[in-house]
Amino acid sequence: MALHPQAQAFLDQAAGAPPMHTLPLAAARAAFDAMAALGGPPEAVASVQDRLIPGPAGPLPSRVYRPSTRDGLPVALWFHAGGFTVGSLASHDPLCRALANRSGCAVVALDYRLAPEHPFPAALDDAWAAVQWIAGHGAELGLDTARMAVCGDSVGGGLATITSLLARDAGGPALRLQVLVYPDLDWRFTSPSWTTMSRDYFVTREVAEWLRHNYLPDPAQWTDWRASPTLAPSHVNLPPALMICPEFTPIRSDVEAYVERLRQAGVAVDYWLAAGMVMGFVTMAGVIDAGRQALDRIGAALSAALEA
Repeated sequence: MALHPQAQAFLDQAAGAPPMHTLPLAAARAAFDAMAALGGPPEAVASVQDRLIPGPAGPLPSRVYRPSTRDGLPVALWFHAGGFTVGSLASHDPLCRALANRSGCAVVALDYRLAPEHPFPAALDDAWAAVQWIAGHGAELGLDTARMAVCGDSVGGGLATITSLLARDAGGPALRLQVLVYPDLDWRFTSPSWTTMSRDYFVTREVAEWLRHNYLPDPAQWTDWRASPTLAPSHVNLPPALMICPEFTPIRSDVEAYVERLRQAGVAVDYWLAAGMVMGFVTMAGVIDAGRQALDRIGAALSAALEA
């Protein structure tokens, strides 16, 4: 299909801004956070609580969104996008509010350490520490961690993928669902869509290589499965997955290869290829209809997987 007119309008607007990799780091981070406005007006939720989670190198900021004041809510942990270099609690605030309301579960957003100040495996170490801490201490937050999912978009989707593998290998915590929204799964950048879609669809090869250099400065790290989970030795016995990918993105081939790996390993996968869309559309629900459809779809999947 052709680009959807709403996706094209976003690309036209973005074309007037300097590429992220040409900006000073602080400016790039501010610009990415400002894109949260594309998510539309933040929805009201029953409560929002900022708190610190113990991490491997110090406390990690997190934010807990509750759609209801009752105790015992199931929990979805959300890891944000941003190429391990940009992104924050602010950048994904509208998304997390919307998902709490649509799923009926508490959504916990994590502010993991960013590169280049903190290269691989800092973000993963933080994500895994958060999964383990919430599973062990969620009752302190009034959460039912027997009903838990890991979720994320872009590199956050990669973190959800890898922490699902780590949880399986560690014998827990038991996760009921992994929500993988255009996840980054293979940092080699060698699949077919990296040839056909890495120039005109928001995420360019130049930006991707800058992000990769920040987080994975040693090329040997690109094939570590803790960075590129498609290379994990086994994909059996993983939680069911909801996977969402835009039609036009350089990572499309990587995503579809992972869908096939999971299915061959006997993992249930609900895969939605969003026609005419580009990377980031799920956080643009204020201006892109498919973004709202994705939030509805994720919320329904979480609700179904985490019901008692």
